[in-house]
Amino acid sequence: MVNTRTDVDLSAAVQNALQTSLLQIRVEIRAEIREKPHSFEKATAPVDAENWISHMENIF
Repeated sequence: MVNTRTDVDLSAAVQNALQTSLLQIRVEIRAEIREKPHSFEKATAPVDAENWISHMENIF
């Protein structure tokens, strides 16, 4: 048997948690876009790869 009753408090808590999570996701996406991380396709020297890794670590 399926329980079709809804708990108002549980529903409100889930909705609140979802809205909070979505807000945090938006903030993180905006911050990442603002940082404009460099793309990495290839490196002719190891130092190029190391510099890219350092840049990405600074962002996160």
